[in-house]
This record gives sequence, C-alpha cells and structure tokens, in this order.
Amino acid sequence: MAPSNLPDAVLWDMDGTIVDTEQYWQTAQLNLLADHGLPPLTEEQELGMVGSSMADASEFFARLGVDLAPGEIVDHMNSTVMASILAELAWRPGALDLLGALHAAGVPNALVTNSTRVLADAVVSTLDTPLFAIVIAGDEVENGKPHPEPYLRAAAQLGVAPERCVAVEDSRRGLEAARAAGCATIGIPHGQTLEAHHAHLVTATLEGITPEALGELVEQVARETTQRENAHTAADAAPAESEAQL
Repeated sequence: MAPSNLPDAVLWDMDGTIVDTEQYWQTAQLNLLADHGLPPLTEEQELGMVGSSMADASEFFARLGVDLAPGEIVDHMNSTVMASILAELAWRPGALDLLGALHAAGVPNALVTNSTRVLADAVVSTLDTPLFAIVIAGDEVENGKPHPEPYLRAAAQLGVAPERCVAVEDSRRGLEAARAAGCATIGIPHGQTLEAHHAHLVTATLEGITPEALGELVEQVARETTQRENAHTAADAAPAESEAQL
C-alpha cells in the first residue's frame, strides 16, 4: 500500500495524455476516409472525436459513408496506428518521469484507455520497466468513457477506493468518466481545450509534478467534497428546524 501522504493509485489515460498518438490517429482517419472517397474531417468533427471509444468512432465513420463493418473499421485503424507506434513513440513531457517516481514510491499505476488491448499492450511493451500494474482497455469493458466503468474497474482490480485515486486525462470525455467514478482529476490539454471546471487541476504539462503533489490533490478534493456534503446537510436541515418552531 502507498504511504498515507500519496494517492493509493494513479489511473492514466493513454492517447494524448502519456503518449502523443493523436497524430497517428489523424493519419489513420485520413487514410480510411480517402480510401472510401470521403473528405477529411472538419475541425469540429475532429474535436468531437477526442476521447471517443473505438466502437463510437467506428459507428461515426460508418455514418459518414465508410463502407466497412464496424469491426473492419477498428481493424483498419488499429493496424495503421500500430505501425506508427512500433516505428516511433513520443511520450508527453513529464509522463515517464512521473510514472517512474510513482512506481519507485510504491504507488500503482493503471493504464485506462478507450483504445483496444492490442494498442495498449504495444505502448506498454516499449517500456524497459513494467510501470503499469494493470491495463483496462476499451474493448474489454461494456461501457467506455465517458461512462465511469473503466475507472471503477481499475480501482476495483487494484483494491483501492476511487476517491483515493488520481486520474490523468487529456479529454473532456475522459475527465467526465473519472469524476463520475469519484477520482481526483488532472487535465492535460492536448487538441481539446480544458477549462478549470473540467478537472480538479488543469496544467499544460506533467513536468515538475511529484507523487506528493498528487497526494495533496487527493486530500484537497476530499476536503472540498466533505464541505459540500456538510453544506447540503445544513441546507436540508434548515427547513425542518423552521417547521419545528412553528
């Protein structure tokens, strides 16, 4: 178990959060659409795709006119992205340092992604040290993000309370899932603007962030949650007290 001043676990999104694979997905999308005589996605469509599950993405491309079964669309995208990952994988600034520091401190890391298991395993296989205790992949859950199931499942497999975990995400969908699960959240914008209300902490990069800072974030969120609950309890009790005095 992690020391009390640290989070019990850190749950990491993959694409755009710890590795810069968004460019690979864009290339795969362009190739898929071009192969079927379709124009590139608009900027609005691309932003709407950020954080989507593979199932949702395949249905989206089918609606655009890609004449393939959803499973074939997933296979096409996976093969293109896989080739790019194996050729060159760029980690986002500070991600490897923080992963390593957490691992050294005894805090388990979980990879929680809407991507398929084969792609998640490809990313994990590039690490010299096994920094992830578990992997929750998008094709292994009934409900992908923004549903909280992936994060709830990760916490359950690690044997920790979601409220004692920090989730690190780059998309609004992912942050919605993590907050619904009860996690403290860090947003690292990448291709999609994140505002303060989307995460408990929004920062441009993970550089300089320590395990202790994540522990402080968990405690801060717990205090804020308790304060809100106490305020709601007091507000609910006030009318009852007024009625009792009548």
